[in-house]
Amino acid sequence: MIENELSDETLMLRVQRDDSRAFEILYARHYTAVFRLASRILDDEGLGADVAQETFTALWLHRDQYRAGRGRVRWWLQSIARNRAIDVRRRDPADVPRTPPVFDTAAAPDLTEEEVLADHDRREMAALLEHLPSEQRAVIELAFYSGLTHAEITERLGVPLGTIKGRIRMGLDKLRLALGQDGPPRATAG
Repeated sequence: MIENELSDETLMLRVQRDDSRAFEILYARHYTAVFRLASRILDDEGLGADVAQETFTALWLHRDQYRAGRGRVRWWLQSIARNRAIDVRRRDPADVPRTPPVFDTAAAPDLTEEEVLADHDRREMAALLEHLPSEQRAVIELAFYSGLTHAEITERLGVPLGTIKGRIRMGLDKLRLALGQDGPPRATAG
């Protein structure tokens, strides 16, 4: 099998054994998605590029912390990028404009294989989010796509902090369950 055809999880196992070539492949495969997420949260491509670089540096330095059973490599990287982007915004929030959550599900022309896979993941997640109760979907979008903290969501929505945390937790639990099943979750009250 050609190295570029290896799964992310296989590549990550090789990275954990100090394989720099496997790291290069993961970088090439996921840089664009990480960069786009950070840039969207920060509304600044320059800061987004910085966060993307920090994300991959963190992947290499903390490669032993990745656990395949806890989620996909792509999601782990996006979680690192999201947290780092929020940290950047917290350092000087006046310098970082905010944008509303956006789901870019339209395919761009001339997509690479990695971008097609990323687009598929975005579409899958957008479809799964549509099946969540509106209260859970709204807080997840604000937290993960706009990069707002729980306190900022509380302020924006005028809902108690505990309620925000509970809605995020219940929504994420439903998404995890749906990702482990063949179909999208059924909408339920809550």
